Amino acid sequence: MEAAAAAASSTSVAFSKSKWPLYVPSLPSSSVYHQTPFSSLAHAISPLCLGSSQNKQLLHVAVKGRGRGALRSSANSVSAVASSERWLLEPVGDGDSRHIGFKVPLPDAFVIASDSVTVGRVPDKADVVIPVATVSALHARLEKKGGDLFITDLDSTNGTYIDDKRLRPGAVTTVPPGCRVIFGDVNLAMFRVSKIVEEEVNANEEVEKPNIETSPPDAST
Repeated sequence: MEAAAAAASSTSVAFSKSKWPLYVPSLPSSSVYHQTPFSSLAHAISPLCLGSSQNKQLLHVAVKGRGRGALRSSANSVSAVASSERWLLEPVGDGDSRHIGFKVPLPDAFVIASDSVTVGRVPDKADVVIPVATVSALHARLEKKGGDLFITDLDSTNGTYIDDKRLRPGAVTTVPPGCRVIFGDVNLAMFRVSKIVEEEVNANEEVEKPNIETSPPDAST
C-alpha cells in the first residue's frame, strides 16, 4: 500500500534508465481517455506505392490523379504535379511504467495533417491525447509551416525534448525527420518523427519504379 501511494503522489522520481527528473501527478480513478488509433487515421493517406528514406525518415506516397493516371513514388524528389505533406509520430518508448506505479500501455501513433495541433493528457485541452500521467494536461504544440514541422513546449511540468535536448518553454523549435520527440516521459511518451509526402500524378505522366535510398555498398565486399 505504501508503494502504491508513493507512486501516485505528486513527487519527483527518476525516469527508468534515465537521469531526467519526472513528476507524476495523481489522477482520479474515473479518468477516461480517448484517442483515435493510427490505423483509423492512416486510411486517409491511401498509400498505393511507398518509398522510404532510411536516413531522414522521409516517406513518399503516390496516389491516383484524375482519370486513370499512373502512379509514381520517389524518395529523392517530390512530384511536380501536386503534393501534400503530413507527419507521422510513432511511439518508440520501452513501455516501462514502474515509475507510474501501475501498468500503462504505449500510446498510439498519430498523423499530423492539420497546420497546428496541441498535445497533452486531457482531452478537453489537447487535440492529440497521450493518456500518460507524466504528460501535462496541455503539453506542447506542433505546427506545419513551409514544409517543416515545429514544436513549442507549453510550459509542461516534465518538459519536451528533441532527442536528448530539453526545449525552452515557449521557444519554437524545428523538428527534423528521423529525430525522437519526448513529451515528458522517455519510457511512455517518446515518438519517432517521419515526414510523409503524398504525391498526385496526372494520367499523362510516365510510370517510374520507386527509388528508395539505401546505404552505399561496403567497399570490402
